[in-house]
Amino acid sequence: MQELFHDFRFALRMLRKNPGFTVIAVLTLALGIGANSAIFSIANAVIIQPLPFRDPDHLVTVLETKASQNLDWLYVTGNNFVQWQERSESFEHLAGLQPCGYRLAQEGEPQLFPGNCVSASFFPMLGVQPIVGRTFTVEEDQPGRDGVAVISYDFWQKQFGGAGNVLGKTIWRANDRHPFSVIGVLPQDFQFARDNISVWTPLALDKAAPSQRGHLLMVFARLKPGVTIPQAQSSMAGLATQLEKEFPNTNAGWGVTIGPLQRFYSDIGNTRTTLLVLLGAVGLLLLIACANIANLLLARATAREREIAVRLAIGATRARLLRQFLTESVTLGLIGGALGFGLAWVSFGPLLSLLPTMPSFRPRALRIDSQVFLFAMGVSLLSSVIFGLTPALRISKRDLHSWLREAGRGAKGTIRNRVTRDALVIGEIALAIVLLVATGLLVRTLNNLRNDRLGFDSSHVYTLSVCCLDNAKYPTPKEVGGFFQQLGDRLQTIPEAESVALINNLPQRQFDGAGSVIQLRDQPPPQPGHESVADPRFISPNYFDTMRIPLRQGRLLTLQDDNDHPPVAVVNETFARKYFAGQDPIGKQFQMVVLQPAGRWFTVVGVAADSRDRGLGRDTRSTFYLSYLQNQIRGAVVLVRTKPGAQTITAQVQAAVRTLNQDVSLNNPRMLEDSMAESLSPERFSATLLSLFAILAITLASVGVYGVVSYAAIQRTHEIGVRMALGAQRGDVMKLVLGHGFRLAIAGTVLGVIGSLAASRLLSTLLFGVTAKDPLTLVIVSVVLSAVALLACYIPARRAMKVDPLEALRYE
Repeated sequence: MQELFHDFRFALRMLRKNPGFTVIAVLTLALGIGANSAIFSIANAVIIQPLPFRDPDHLVTVLETKASQNLDWLYVTGNNFVQWQERSESFEHLAGLQPCGYRLAQEGEPQLFPGNCVSASFFPMLGVQPIVGRTFTVEEDQPGRDGVAVISYDFWQKQFGGAGNVLGKTIWRANDRHPFSVIGVLPQDFQFARDNISVWTPLALDKAAPSQRGHLLMVFARLKPGVTIPQAQSSMAGLATQLEKEFPNTNAGWGVTIGPLQRFYSDIGNTRTTLLVLLGAVGLLLLIACANIANLLLARATAREREIAVRLAIGATRARLLRQFLTESVTLGLIGGALGFGLAWVSFGPLLSLLPTMPSFRPRALRIDSQVFLFAMGVSLLSSVIFGLTPALRISKRDLHSWLREAGRGAKGTIRNRVTRDALVIGEIALAIVLLVATGLLVRTLNNLRNDRLGFDSSHVYTLSVCCLDNAKYPTPKEVGGFFQQLGDRLQTIPEAESVALINNLPQRQFDGAGSVIQLRDQPPPQPGHESVADPRFISPNYFDTMRIPLRQGRLLTLQDDNDHPPVAVVNETFARKYFAGQDPIGKQFQMVVLQPAGRWFTVVGVAADSRDRGLGRDTRSTFYLSYLQNQIRGAVVLVRTKPGAQTITAQVQAAVRTLNQDVSLNNPRMLEDSMAESLSPERFSATLLSLFAILAITLASVGVYGVVSYAAIQRTHEIGVRMALGAQRGDVMKLVLGHGFRLAIAGTVLGVIGSLAASRLLSTLLFGVTAKDPLTLVIVSVVLSAVALLACYIPARRAMKVDPLEALRYE
């Protein structure tokens, strides 16, 4: 320990004696470690740390699949969930979840609180105990029972002030007057995927309700002790086959898929892949930084050959010198690691502002904490060993006589040193190429998404979510439709409004299920598992005019298409081509198989142009549009196309809604263009960060090329002088020096392109409008980085051109 302390003191003295080297090396390492620490803090919270529940490895998702539509991880029907509960043999607990909305009986603006309806087995499955009261029982998870609710800790603090008498307080469902009595408060550190879930109530499935045929439930389970995921998958696949035979009308073609709970949520929105790509990118950046520092240390070791020779001559052992050099590199690494952690701490706030929504199971999990500090220090130690190993091993492999010969001639370095330095720079260029190609592909993806043809005009469209009409106040479809008709008429009188429409879902990127099964009239029933499927949209009659979607054939919906007239629909071009190819679609009929009264046939009255109803970058699917006036939909998104320069549209729209109904909650007021832009936040996040990392990589790689070529030119000063004395021109010297750098650039580029092709599979799921092996991106990146490398060689080449032959011949 005493010798180690002396080595550490000596290392600090050496770093102080070479401030230029120390500053460059520390900053280079700090940039690499800072980037790694910042990305690790996010990845650690989302995909690395195990779930904070009892035996998290036993928690799985149990969801449905449909091979005929190439669809996986789909919601489950209530009927199948009940069958699984009664007949599955692989699970200790099986729990269902469905999003629900709630409100409080309070004065002021009505406010909607997000919540979940869950089965009674949900909290026992997770092993979660409330800090106040209790959770609900199996008996309370039945239709017709008195409503009970469990609330989150934050909801308890914000809405009830953390009062001890919270038990027995009343919460109301969003769309009716059914009360729920609070019976428990969840722990402060409990969170399930989202941080804003306030209320949890019993699922209370009604087995006889037609709605249980809809795919609406998320289903989770805890495996029995000793049961593996493949075993559970095999067992549930057998049960799915049995249910398909027993219930062919609803289960034909449906299978079951089981996977780890954490993996399922981290795969939503390609979160896991995005974070793995970013972790790989910062890893490459750190390797480039390490290669740069290793080159600096090699050059420094060459400059210290006289010192090393004297140490060996007076009795120092190779092991002692090896330890001294490693101590210096570790000291350098620890300083760089500490500074890198500071950079991560400072940059984390701006990083979070770019971060898209990511599922998390810990409140405030995204933060810089002690785990990130330990990671930074661990990476700094590992990095210091990596970049310090090359010069240290060089010491251990040379004998005293070679050191004395080199020291006597002056510090020029050996051929092995030059080859090592060249190899390190080639590696830097190759790693930078891989990072630049990934950046180029994701930047092009973002640009392609921004320029994706939507099929509608999203400019100057204000949106507001209205939820939810009370079942008691609006009991029939006619009254529901009447409210929305009045709302549209009232909004149309706003001076800043050009046109107004309603729709059940915004056309933005979101999981929108597998669509609805439809039956075409006068056509033979499809084979089981190969049903016709299309996306339903519920709209007001002037939706197409407001969104500026052209009519291709027939007519649009009108105010006369209400409950007193036969049901009608408008379909998009994809629907017409797929289901009525070669026929006139006008007058054709179809019905929805589930969630609608049996025998209700919709007549096609028009064909509208295709539009991206599932958002940017999503394929246009078969879609049909139904009128709000003929369907009992209790919530809507208001769409108001405003006149240019509208300033008070929010206040005017909300006032218009309040004059008709004081009880509905109004949420997410914003412009549609902002919603569309926000939907690109995952691509913007990854493209922005990768662009930053790519700039750093180019900078470090060019500095590495400059350093090696400049050092080589200095070592060849004598040779250059001889060449010029024998008649070589300045242009010849320029070619000589640039040729060295060009060879390094070409070798690094070739290796980088090969590495990019090998890594392309990881990127494929993140791309749109460009392939992972896009030749244009490969060519552009190769040319750009080669040009940057040659530019870095230009300064040492110019310096070499100015060598005086007489001074060069007297060199050393």
